[in-house]
Amino acid sequence: MSSPLKAANSSFTLPDGVNRYGEYETAAIRSPLDSKVLFEVTSPTILNRDKVPDDKLPIEIRASEVNERLWRVLSRTIEAKQPPTVAISTLNKHLILQISDGQSTRPIRLVTVTEPDADFNGKPLDELAEEWKKILQAEMVRFKQMTAPEVLRQRIGQASQILLGLLVSSGVIWLLRRSLTHQQNLIETRYQQQLDALVEEEKAQQSEIPEETEAREIANLRSRFLATLQHQFSLKRQLDFNKFLKWALLWIFILMWYVGIAHILSIVPVLMRWGFYLWATPVALLILWFGISLAIRISKSLIDRLMHSWKQSSLLPLGEAQRVVMRSTTIAEALKGLITFVLVMVGIIWTLDLFSVPTSSILAGGAVIGLAISFGSQSLIKDLVNGCLILVEDQFAVGDVIQIDQQSGLVENLNLRVTQLRNSEGHLITIPNSTIANVCNLTRLWSRIDFSIVVAYENDPKRVLDVLKQVSQQMYDDPQWRDRIPELPEVLGIDDLSHTGMLVRVWIKTAPMEQWSVGREFRLRVRQAFEANQIQIGKPQLITYHTDFNKIS
Repeated sequence: MSSPLKAANSSFTLPDGVNRYGEYETAAIRSPLDSKVLFEVTSPTILNRDKVPDDKLPIEIRASEVNERLWRVLSRTIEAKQPPTVAISTLNKHLILQISDGQSTRPIRLVTVTEPDADFNGKPLDELAEEWKKILQAEMVRFKQMTAPEVLRQRIGQASQILLGLLVSSGVIWLLRRSLTHQQNLIETRYQQQLDALVEEEKAQQSEIPEETEAREIANLRSRFLATLQHQFSLKRQLDFNKFLKWALLWIFILMWYVGIAHILSIVPVLMRWGFYLWATPVALLILWFGISLAIRISKSLIDRLMHSWKQSSLLPLGEAQRVVMRSTTIAEALKGLITFVLVMVGIIWTLDLFSVPTSSILAGGAVIGLAISFGSQSLIKDLVNGCLILVEDQFAVGDVIQIDQQSGLVENLNLRVTQLRNSEGHLITIPNSTIANVCNLTRLWSRIDFSIVVAYENDPKRVLDVLKQVSQQMYDDPQWRDRIPELPEVLGIDDLSHTGMLVRVWIKTAPMEQWSVGREFRLRVRQAFEANQIQIGKPQLITYHTDFNKIS
């Protein structure tokens, strides 16, 4: 038997449940109990159902009439004392199958055995009629057995037990999920606290490094930093495992109720006919979304592992590793959101396909709408693209102090669309990422103070430089400032000579965001040292010319 040939033109689309085999079309006759296929009836093919010939009956209408008669027989069988009897008779020279239920004097005509039925099955009319009779008679006996009062009571009791078990199991799952939610909140709080304190803790440890063992202690500090990251990753894995258990309990709950309801439908005779629909599209739908949700969880886990490997890269210096920790969360969340969106869209398209919705036309329409939206939201797309570049290139991160055009401040929030700065006056400045062209990062890895001062010509230049070197050395050796000044300040010398005096310049390298506090302290010490050593600050020179007008006259 060849496979069905579906019509290509939508105007000739076959109805549900109808198959076409060349010149014949078939439809199934199903049991009203559980929708099990008993046999198939056949009719000549009708190409255009908008113009059905008067002498032809569409196969879907013929099958529907037979199925409705079977359902009427089932309802009568419940009240009958004996199973109905199936007999073969002749009406207008056609073989028919009729059913006598003992409650009415006239048998119920069920189905006519036609020449297309015999031709399609390759059997004589009488042989095919006898075969269908045996099938229907066995079904009548099953009708009576399944609708017996004692069987109904027994199966309804079983269904009640299953329902009670589902309710109890649901309560247990709810308690477990509630306990896991409480543990998850505790773990998230600990994780966020440790994440916020990670860089500050390592920075505090770095301030205790003695100068003579700096290289070795920095190596040890890096090892402790990576160990802290490993602890953070272990805590994150514990949190992810907790979320996975909640996700698994949710799907156990769904699967438990699905199987339980399917079992109830399979044992209660009145509900059996609905079991057929439960095992068709809903099963495929559950499998599809289970796979989509599992793929999302696996993708997020892989992203977390990738971010952890990036943070623990042995090729990165300590400062870079700390910056990676600060921005890896933003990048990870952006990637997770993108993958989730793509997988959910794939799931929606496949879901529509399961329900025979033409996804090609929807995708074509969506493409047109998306194109129209893209023209109207070009700036938004630019924001997203530039936001990705900022994160990937590490132009700046949350916690940096930057200057963008005329705006400057601390980066308080950074996402794919906007950058938010908090300036010195406390104003929150929001800048779309698409407008960011040139960025001045004032705190990446380290900062510098360009200290310059003009002293008078009357001072000894060497003495001025010696005093500045002495102030620099004293501040560098001060434990209170040692962690903020990683290197000894560099006294460059005299940079300029002018009518106001000698311009002396000093470069001070500081830890990120410490240039302002270090600069204020250094200026205070220089002011005190100059006063103690009687060094004068440069002043503009004023020349006055006196003219004797009497002599001129």
